[in-house]
Amino acid sequence: MNQHGLPTLSARNTAMIEVVADIPPIVISDLFGVSSSTAHKWAQFSQDSWADYLAVHQSEE
Repeated sequence: MNQHGLPTLSARNTAMIEVVADIPPIVISDLFGVSSSTAHKWAQFSQDSWADYLAVHQSEE
């Protein structure tokens, strides 16, 4: 995809958000090998409201 100028990072991130929105955090934790707290945070970020995501993202900068 990179060879054709397609943005792979944003595509991967979008796919992850879609998966996390549909699958329970504990399953995400097992599938991707991340901690349960990380999977839970991802699930919170994938909810309909982006306010929490934006607040965390801005505080990390």
